[in-house]
Amino acid sequence: MKKLVLICLICLLTACQNTAQLETAKYNLYKTYYTDIFNQSTFTQTSLYFEIAVSRQVIGTNLYRFDVIIDQAKVAMYDVEILVIVDNGSLTVSDTMMPSVGIFEDDTYNMIPYQSNNDLHYVKGFGLNGVSSEVITHLKVLVMWKDYTKVTQFKEYLEFILED
Repeated sequence: MKKLVLICLICLLTACQNTAQLETAKYNLYKTYYTDIFNQSTFTQTSLYFEIAVSRQVIGTNLYRFDVIIDQAKVAMYDVEILVIVDNGSLTVSDTMMPSVGIFEDDTYNMIPYQSNNDLHYVKGFGLNGVSSEVITHLKVLVMWKDYTKVTQFKEYLEFILED
């Protein structure tokens, strides 16, 4: 009986350690993407591969909600990952997580033209949003995906300045 309890305890501790390691790996990936955006010098406002729309609305005194909509894929996009950095927030001093898709989730997401099946993680698009207290909201967006081989990775860097 003692052996069975010991085996169960070891399995439980191993599972907790693996979960912690996985969360650490995901956070390290997030930090890598964050740094990648700040090291990028060339940004666009449109993509040949998908549609992107951004908007902003006042929700209070000196408080603004922003929305980033990415949809209407023009190519098959597998394992999509997106990170939005708001107001040039520094990774080292930021106490909030930036809007993201596909980085912290256990599932992968795909955007295929004219196809959707949420149960199988084939989505029509993504909506990311957040709140800013800046009068001018500055967004930097990194969209990454793989082609049908799931080997070749593509990256798009987009930048938007939103004001009333």
